[in-house]
Amino acid sequence: MTLSATDQLIELRRAIVRSRTAIAEGAFVDLAGLDAEVAQVTSLTRHTPPAERAQVLTAMSELVQEIDGLAKDLRRQRDAALALHAAQAYRMEQTDG
Repeated sequence: MTLSATDQLIELRRAIVRSRTAIAEGAFVDLAGLDAEVAQVTSLTRHTPPAERAQVLTAMSELVQEIDGLAKDLRRQRDAALALHAAQAYRMEQTDG
């Protein structure tokens, strides 16, 4: 059975929520293919029957919010890694000097 555009948007949002949870727990996540999956799912919404458009719009809005949150989480993770790397380099310099 093929999922509706709304259901696919919801499933994609859930996958992003799981990625955000993993990042919050300190894991690095592989997001390869996420852009293609988002493009594929959103292209389905172009053919949404008028009666389902409100649901699709809501699901798409929630997906965008999660993607924005994921981007923030990834920036925080990157910044924390850079800060840790800088602190380690500073400590090494202090012990060598």
